[in-house]
Amino acid sequence: MNMKNRIGAFALAALAGAALAACNGTAPGGNLNPSNPTAPPEGAQYVQVELLSRPAVKEAFESFASHDTTNRTEPYNDPTLQAQIGSFTLNFRSQANASALQSILYPNEMVADLSQATTSASYLGVETGGATGSKFGGRGLSDDVIAISLGALFGNTLSALGVIPDDHKEIPCLTNDNVSYDKQNGSTFPYIQAPL
Repeated sequence: MNMKNRIGAFALAALAGAALAACNGTAPGGNLNPSNPTAPPEGAQYVQVELLSRPAVKEAFESFASHDTTNRTEPYNDPTLQAQIGSFTLNFRSQANASALQSILYPNEMVADLSQATTSASYLGVETGGATGSKFGGRGLSDDVIAISLGALFGNTLSALGVIPDDHKEIPCLTNDNVSYDKQNGSTFPYIQAPL
């Protein structure tokens, strides 16, 4: 199975799992529709309670008091996240760094360019023009998204990619969480190995 099919299968399975987990057999409007168990009950309304497309974005940049607002808001219409990415970054980095991070990390949604002829996903690939591995974007199972995010915030990732000039205000001890991915991905769903 090629990567596109894996991503598609993974996405469909994740959506199905999320739908079933959210419903847990029932929904605010009543039981699942017995004639079509995958359809929501007529008149059912669901409430978004979490938004976490890009790990570490809310956690690093946003005040905890704002998390609930962000969790319940569409990723492209968040009233707090973009501004807080900028204000947090300006505490120790240049305006160029803050503006670049705002444009790359907002909206807080995973972007994949399905027109790309590649079998490799690459975290922030679309936003960086392929500088992180490929222009497909998305997120590969072995992408170290925390290290990539910390490198962009505290390191020289953005200047090394040519996105902005180096402000020489890096904080090297914060550029990596030092947690390695030491497992092999499988060839069948869910593709990742059991926890160590």
